[in-house]
Amino acid sequence: MTDWIPAAGLVPHTGAAVLLDVVRDVDARRLLATLVVRPETAFSDSSGSLPAWVAPEIMAQAIAAKSSIKTLREKGRPAAIGLLLGVRDFRAAIAAFYPGDLLEIEVTESLDDGEGMAVFDGEIRLGGRRVASGVLTVFQAEDDAVVEREARRHA
Repeated sequence: MTDWIPAAGLVPHTGAAVLLDVVRDVDARRLLATLVVRPETAFSDSSGSLPAWVAPEIMAQAIAAKSSIKTLREKGRPAAIGLLLGVRDFRAAIAAFYPGDLLEIEVTESLDDGEGMAVFDGEIRLGGRRVASGVLTVFQAEDDAVVEREARRHA
């Protein structure tokens, strides 16, 4: 892929909840995106920084962007709602990401069960150094109706 794709519209968030800026590269298993940390996100603390505990959300948004691109290419429609089921082995080498930091986010699919469940290895780099990583388990139904029905059932 040579053209960078704006992340807004690829993730199921709007406005200040969108953390990614652009998708720089994507293939069947991997996505690379970037984010310049800004102080006005929905996750920013009072100093305008993003606490390191936001890293799994950043990686989850990268997974959502990958899913959207894949579904648009294969089916010509937006991806259904995805759910973050869990995060394992989360590590952060820093306490926060500061306004102006340029982050590289990479997610690589390590397992896809073919029925909507997938596992991704994710990492966030700052200046080429890995500063956060984790293993994310996600679920994506074939369409939003499945997720909405289950949400009503368990409400």
